[in-house]
Amino acid sequence: MAPKTAASWNTLINGHIRNGDWSSAWKHFQEMPRRDRISWNTMIGALVQAGGFEAAISLFREMQSSEINPDEVAMVSVASACGYLAAPNLAKWIYAYINKTKFDPDVKLNTALIDMFARCGDAKTSMKIFDGMPGKDVPAWTAAIGPMATAGDERREIELFYEMIGDGLEPDCIVFVQVLTACSHGGLVDEGREFFRIMTEDYGLALHLVHYGCMVDLLGRAGLLEEARSFVEIMPIEPNDVIWGALLAASTTRRDLEMAEYAAGKVLELAPERSGIHMLLSNAYASAGRWKDVAAARLLLREKGGRKLPGCRLIEIEGVIHEFTSGDESHRRWEMISGMMEEMGSRVSVAGGHVAELEEALMDVGEEEKVVLLSRHGEKIAVAFGLIITGRGVPIRVVKNLRICGDCFVFSWRNF
Repeated sequence: MAPKTAASWNTLINGHIRNGDWSSAWKHFQEMPRRDRISWNTMIGALVQAGGFEAAISLFREMQSSEINPDEVAMVSVASACGYLAAPNLAKWIYAYINKTKFDPDVKLNTALIDMFARCGDAKTSMKIFDGMPGKDVPAWTAAIGPMATAGDERREIELFYEMIGDGLEPDCIVFVQVLTACSHGGLVDEGREFFRIMTEDYGLALHLVHYGCMVDLLGRAGLLEEARSFVEIMPIEPNDVIWGALLAASTTRRDLEMAEYAAGKVLELAPERSGIHMLLSNAYASAGRWKDVAAARLLLREKGGRKLPGCRLIEIEGVIHEFTSGDESHRRWEMISGMMEEMGSRVSVAGGHVAELEEALMDVGEEEKVVLLSRHGEKIAVAFGLIITGRGVPIRVVKNLRICGDCFVFSWRNF
């Protein structure tokens, strides 16, 4: 083509993005002789869609230094990227930037900001933005319901649902996912059953696998494993490996080996490629001290070419994200971190009477070694680093990719 306009370049880039070809989209974006606002917005949004959240933030900063001023579309993508990074200081900067540049946030941008602060663990700011919105649609209410679960206020989450109804809005399937999840995390079994019922009977909404999964998770977390199993077996929709995986996770947490083996068998029937199931079973066997079964499960995992997903803990300090894994001594301030961890352990033992939950150390070693292994979990390393770097009274937020172990939960919840 001659000439190639910005519109034609943007169309080409957008075509690659729609086909999932991120590298070609990025290549053509780099080759563009002149980029307009649509070019920047498209590429930033594409990076967020592809999970390149830090790259999206970097590209936004590059956009700021160009002659193109960011608009509301760019800010929605940037807010989403920040939310997925769970970077509270960056979230505050983005919010301040929006206010400073006198954007007039529409419903979509406000909703993105609510979700951003919710993911960063700042329910207070989320609700402040929500309360200040002149007009709220169902996605805005859905975004506002989430922070209440983050703050551990599941009852308030349910109240917001009924306030939305009182505002004359019809709930959709996504809202019910939020509410059912809140009931699951809060142990509100009866309330969860009722929401599951009214979704179809009162609002005529179709149930999807995700809603059934929420109910399995609700019953499993409450320890009602037999009921959860029966629920799955009589589902009108054929349960997939994710549904059975929810039962497996609950069975592992509750240390019900018989149920865990049954659920694992169902998962592997439907998705034999899911090698991580052997890791879950291995953990269940380890909790019960069945070390021969642990070895067999891990051997199967290796034979399938799988590997254990490493636990990753992230903590943001002054805009920089630090990553920690269990037992990792590579940080340049390790000596200071190690000293702080010893002080933390000593203080919580005296003040809170904390005793290490040895069953959470999933290795066949002696009790003293188990205590050492638990003391080196990534959550404790991240908290120690946060205590060293931050000042008194500054919240420390640790984000991780796997469920927290029982010992780290009790250690932090009862003492910090």
